[in-house]
Amino acid sequence: MEQQTPDPETNTSKSDEVRRTLQSSRTRGRLRWLLIGTVVLAAAATATWWFLGDDDKKTAYHTAAVDRGDIVLSATATGSLEPKRKVTVGAEISGLIEDVMVEQNDRVTQGQPLARIDTTRLENSLAQAEANLAQARAGLQQAQASLEEARLEQDRAETLYEKGSTSKQALQQARAARKRAQAQVESARASIAQARASVKLQRTDLSKATVYSPVDGVVLDRKVEPGNTVAASLQTPELFVLAEDLSDMELHVGIDEADVSLVEAGQSASFTVDAWPDETFEAQVELVALNPTVTNNVVTYTAELDVDNPERKLRPGMTATVTIQTGRRTDILRVPNTALRFLPPKSEESGGFRLGPPRDEQRKPNTDTVYRLVDGEPTEVHVETGRSDGKFTEIRGGDIDPDDRVVTGIRTESDEEESPDTSEPKGAS
Repeated sequence: MEQQTPDPETNTSKSDEVRRTLQSSRTRGRLRWLLIGTVVLAAAATATWWFLGDDDKKTAYHTAAVDRGDIVLSATATGSLEPKRKVTVGAEISGLIEDVMVEQNDRVTQGQPLARIDTTRLENSLAQAEANLAQARAGLQQAQASLEEARLEQDRAETLYEKGSTSKQALQQARAARKRAQAQVESARASIAQARASVKLQRTDLSKATVYSPVDGVVLDRKVEPGNTVAASLQTPELFVLAEDLSDMELHVGIDEADVSLVEAGQSASFTVDAWPDETFEAQVELVALNPTVTNNVVTYTAELDVDNPERKLRPGMTATVTIQTGRRTDILRVPNTALRFLPPKSEESGGFRLGPPRDEQRKPNTDTVYRLVDGEPTEVHVETGRSDGKFTEIRGGDIDPDDRVVTGIRTESDEEESPDTSEPKGAS
């Protein structure tokens, strides 16, 4: 076979093509790494600008004046409205409900019939008791006749004994017979009394077949319908729930154990209900229970508040959010609560963002920190705080005076556009 000789020109062209491919791949790799480096540098520059900011531009702050004024102390709680007097009406006898004469929400008066139980069984029982009474009276007459017969027999035996015509034993037997007859008379009289009591009991049960309202009020709940059977053997069945007067109600709320020492009888309160969200109702504390209620390890004490409801807008069972005025502090040094919550964006000690108040091992109880502007920078001031009404906090001590201005927040560009001349944050007083 003849051997083929490779063409030098063909080999050269293939080598050039491979070289160009390698150069193109290296060029694309350099461009890709250059692009990635550019993105990383841009991100680093953005982050640096974000965290460090513009040194030439100082941060602007909202401030509020320290002043003297009043704060109203309060305790909040939730509870439910209840009638001041609620009566559960039941049946004292068993039987079939024959008729129900009232509906839910009906107003009723004392003595008004509410329901009637079928009286067939009761009437039969009364007739039987009256028959037993008649039988007992007949028994008394029979016993009295036997007594009269025994008396005559005793008189005859005594006459014969005096004449010697009968024995002493016969006389004694006659006397004993008379005593037995006398006892039968007493037993018959007792049977009459027992029969009379049975008749009276049956008549009482018959009178209780009609259930009457014990009070003037309104029907809150009707728990029975005609045709129902009630059984009063062990427990009185509940038929109706009546409220005596819904114009005078009670509000039962749970007071947290941290606030129970502040709440006492006679304090005024206000509350709202979901049914009337735009209206505030007034109340007064009547009683704070000594017995605690523990739910999921949370201890509360029930307080009863008196509520006037002349328009009857409030209904039993409504949930109320209550604010009880527990006291008032007048002419005290105070700061807005926003000043106590403010934290500067940077901490010179750590060089970074501060996520909480500084650790101060020498800090005394009931002390806090506010910030005052010195040369445009917030400077912390330790103050001794007192009570708070949720908007202002009492200042009892510290290097702070009336008319000093404390920082309450950082001014943003939107704040400057909306109110360029104000130094108060939105919502500050």
